[in-house]
Parts: sequence; C-alpha cells; structure tokens
Amino acid sequence: MNRCRLKVALRLFGVLFLLRGKVSADSISLRGGERLIGQILSEGAQTIVFESQTLGRLEFPKDRVEMIENNARPTDTKSSNPNSVLSDTNPTAQNSPIPPTTSTSEFRPWNEAFETTDAFDWIQLKSGEWLKGRVKSLQEDKLEFDSDKLNQLEFHWKDVRMVRSPRPNSVRMEGRPPVIGSVMVTTNEVEIISSDSTNRFPRQQLLAIAPAGDRELDKWTAKLSTGVSFRAGNTREADADVHLTLQRRTPGTRFGLDYLGNYTKINGRQSEDNHRLIGEFDYFLSRRLYLRVPDVEYFRDPLQNLSHRLTVGSGVGYDLISTPRTEWSVTAGPAWQDNWFKSVETGETSNASSMAMVLSTRFDIELTARIDYIFEYRCQITSAEDGNNTHHAISTLEFDIHKRLKLDLSLVWDRIANPKAESSGITPTPDDFRLITSLTVEY
Repeated sequence: MNRCRLKVALRLFGVLFLLRGKVSADSISLRGGERLIGQILSEGAQTIVFESQTLGRLEFPKDRVEMIENNARPTDTKSSNPNSVLSDTNPTAQNSPIPPTTSTSEFRPWNEAFETTDAFDWIQLKSGEWLKGRVKSLQEDKLEFDSDKLNQLEFHWKDVRMVRSPRPNSVRMEGRPPVIGSVMVTTNEVEIISSDSTNRFPRQQLLAIAPAGDRELDKWTAKLSTGVSFRAGNTREADADVHLTLQRRTPGTRFGLDYLGNYTKINGRQSEDNHRLIGEFDYFLSRRLYLRVPDVEYFRDPLQNLSHRLTVGSGVGYDLISTPRTEWSVTAGPAWQDNWFKSVETGETSNASSMAMVLSTRFDIELTARIDYIFEYRCQITSAEDGNNTHHAISTLEFDIHKRLKLDLSLVWDRIANPKAESSGITPTPDDFRLITSLTVEY
C-alpha cells in the first residue's frame, strides 16, 4: 500500500514538474521590436510596471509600448528548432515568437535574409525575449549588451539563446585566429559572414566576440567607486576613498587598469594617504590560459615610509573556475621591484631594488541575483631590504541598486612584513586595515 502511494505521489510530482514551464505569461512588445515576457504588475495612465523573467522589475512609459499580450503562451525554447525560427517569415506561424499584429519588416531577426546594413544587433534569451541594441563583448562566458531601450545589460552566456549582429565583429574560435565578419549564433552553431566567405563552427568552440568597427568605446568598460565623509565639531575629520577600474577587451586580449586611493585627515593631521595603480595586459592562449605581459604596479604610502614603489614583471594565468555564477583565476610570474623610502636611519640607503615573485588571484561569486562577493589578493615576495613579503587584499560585498548603480562594502588589508625604519628610528606598523562603504557606477 505504501509503495502504491509512493508511485502515485511521484507521478503527480512529475506531472506538476512538466506543467510548471507551461504557465501562461504576459508579453510586451516595445516600439522598435524588443519583446519581453513575464508578468504585468500594474498598469497606470502613463506607465506600466512589468516583471521580466530575465531582466527583473522594469517600468515603461506607455508611449514606448507597441502591444501587450495578456496570458500569452511563452516560447518553448527547448523544443523549438532555432533554424526554423530564423527562416520563418510568416508572423502568424504557430511556433514563431513574433507578435501576430507585427509585420516581419519591423523584426529583422526573424527575416530569412541577413541584412548587414541593419544598424542594430539582436539577441534572444532563453525565456524567449528579444532585445535590440549593440553587442559590446562576449568574453569569459559573459555577454555585455547595450540595449536600445534598457541601457547596459550583462547576461551569462548560458542564458543567451541566439545572437544576430550584422556589424563587423572580431570573432575568436577555439584553436583559430580571430575572424572578422557579421555573426549569427544559434543554440548549436556560429555563422561568420565576411565579404568573401561564410564559415560555420560549433557553438561550444566560441571563445569571444568584440565589435571590429570604428567605435573604440565599445571595447571599454569602466567602474568607479567613491566614498566621502566629513565630521566637524570636537573632532574634525575628512575621509575620501576612490576605486577606479578600466578594462579594454578584444576576442584575444584583455587590458586592465585599476586605481585605489585612500585619504584621511583628523584634526589637521594626516592619518592616511596611499595610492595604488595596477596595469595588466593579458593575451589568451586558450579559453582559460593567458599570458600576462606586462604586469605593473605603482604604490605610494608615506605613512608606511614609502615615497614610491614600482614593480614591473610578467606572468602566466589560468581560470581555475569559469561558470556563469563563479569565476576564479590565478596568476604568477617574476618581476623587478624598486623602492624609494621617505626617510631612513643614518647609514641606510634611501632606495632598494631586487627581484620579486608576484602572485595574484581573483574570486568572484554570485551569491544571489543582486549580491556578489569579490575577493582580490596580490602578494609580492622580495628581499628583506625591500620589505620582505608585501600583501594587498580586498574583500567586497556588492549590492545591486540599479542596472549601473551598486553599493559596495569593502575590507582592505595592506601588509609590509618588514617596514623600513624612519630617520627617527620609528618603524611603521606592518598592517593597515580599512573598511570602505562606497557607491559604484558602472559603464
């Protein structure tokens, strides 16, 4: 009897599991062609609040909405054939995701002809939603997309079903040099169309996509975090923290520039003043292996008796984990380091140089849809005259406020194992800790 009940329960559970993907959803078609699938939360006289299955909560002025379909059947992305979607020019076909009242001339991604004069790129998400805009880059299993109506967006590659970009792109396939041409990606194939040939490759061999046109700005991303506080009265205090990250990506390379500065003044006395600038250029040898040349760091902290410190080297890196939710990379290599001290004891030299070994790692995990945890660590192993081992680590909780606005809570640790004594005989404390709360803007 118990076995029979168990079988019945399992069958009911299976039926519910199969039916859960068939729940009806609302659909909104925006002027210009973008289509969103989800649920209408509220509809006012001027605006519509919509919960997209992929993009989350959105609000549109009604004059941007072309059509609303209540309880529309969501696209079955598992069973439909991607090639049939591309070649279907009948907007009323049963399996076509085109809204029935819209002509195919307004929806270029569904047309059979690949018109390279189209000014926009198109992507389709697994939810069946279509977005129009510009592909900024595909690298490390993340697609950056500048939507025509929804601004800058980032998607895990596994959540992107199709890409159609008529503009010239530099496409990098595994084991091949970059190819320039228009790109069409389906669930299982990459088609690259150039002026004299058409090449097709399996989708799993795709490593990166980057625009090959004249817009240099499309290759760059930027992130600026700032935290400022002031206090007056019995204690006068001013704090300022700035963290700027710039990155330029192509299908086979990655250039990064990272600046972190901290300044604190209490009752007219400077208690913190340090600046760190790191520049890196990575050349990818394969999907996960890259060569870093050069690897440059400039550091200044007079309160640690360091007027300047310059480290120049190279290294080899590898992505230990590269999944849509977790990334972990490590890099190691030799370097040369020069130190200039603010002051030294009698008989000591004011500068020191030596070989160094640089070790670095970055770990990034998506804890929830709106919270990320990022850990960055950099260690430089040098001689005793240069301070022995130096360590720099940042542990950050990142909270999404808006598409381009985040709140960061960071703990920063800097350590010089053997600080140089000043002319007064005082040796700086090896460790510095800072807790920084800042607002971050991304581009």
